[in-house]
Amino acid sequence: MDLLIFGILLGLGAAIPIGPVNLEMVRRNLRYGTPCGVSLGLGACTADVTYLALLCLGALSLLQYPLVLRVIGFIGSLVLAWFAIQTFRAAIPDTPEHLKRHALWRHTVEGYCMTLINPFTILFWASVTSQITLAGSLHGSIILLAGCGVIIGTVSWVLFLNGIVHFTRHRLNPTVIKWLNYSGGTILLCFACAGMYKAIF
Repeated sequence: MDLLIFGILLGLGAAIPIGPVNLEMVRRNLRYGTPCGVSLGLGACTADVTYLALLCLGALSLLQYPLVLRVIGFIGSLVLAWFAIQTFRAAIPDTPEHLKRHALWRHTVEGYCMTLINPFTILFWASVTSQITLAGSLHGSIILLAGCGVIIGTVSWVLFLNGIVHFTRHRLNPTVIKWLNYSGGTILLCFACAGMYKAIF
């Protein structure tokens, strides 16, 4: 039970902080609908579980090397910048036909990729490597229990955040949503610039 709670807290710690994924999840919920926001969030959850598995297997020991962190941070920052540009473009009104072209699986895949190469997500999971390794050395079921906890924690946050947006979206008019898109794009671009700066310097 302790390992399950540990995994839940770990999942919440990875999901709750306001960052690029949460901003993009809210934006897509407002623009394309709640199922799209949930789909992107579930993709992000899958990426967190992937990192948990890699940490338990010791595959992320490469993050101890500064050069590897710089390269990953640089690539991740470019991806965040790309999402920022897409957010700015999304502030321009689209026709209903255009909005229907985005399949749910696409949002899931983009959420997975966005989280997987997000420099801030990588640094978070790298910071808990020692705790995961210690727990894994004590009991062989840590991967299963902690993994279930991470899934519960991250999925709970995704459903909670999208639920709030779903039940309050009627209070937002198109103009407000447009400026939320501009604001989200600006914040994403700031995250990209910060990641780029850390990767280079």
